[in-house]
Amino acid sequence: YNHTYILETLDKEIDKAYRMETPLLFAMIDIDHFKLVNDTYGHPVGDRVICSLSMFLKQRLRKTDTLGRYGGEEFAVILPNTTLPDAEKAIDEIRARFQQIIQPADEKDFSVSFSCGISQLTPDNREHIIEQADEALYKAKEDGRNCVRSYKA
Repeated sequence: YNHTYILETLDKEIDKAYRMETPLLFAMIDIDHFKLVNDTYGHPVGDRVICSLSMFLKQRLRKTDTLGRYGGEEFAVILPNTTLPDAEKAIDEIRARFQQIIQPADEKDFSVSFSCGISQLTPDNREHIIEQADEALYKAKEDGRNCVRSYKA
């Protein structure tokens, strides 16, 4: 799904989570050093890496989760009815397995990793859940990339 669809779905899922009093998490995933992939192997290979991550996430996320391209090499995941520890564990397992995939390229095959930031819906952060996930993603990048971090107020 695209950026607009993710925002619309997040809004609906937030309403539902508040109404049903269930947890909701929002995750931002960003491919590490993606510019280097494009610069080294070319944009067609970079596009294949994006597709590879997209398919990998679709295969491993639950049917109730919503995955979409947020922009560039960034993905957003809406995880309804999920606790923070469960989301951290699931996405970290996906992260560890994805970095083991060999990405084919003409010159030399390679692997890539991703970083992830997660935020949890609270009674007062409806308007900030995306920024909080982005802040957690920035923390993951700051902590050396290839990791999952959660938003801490």
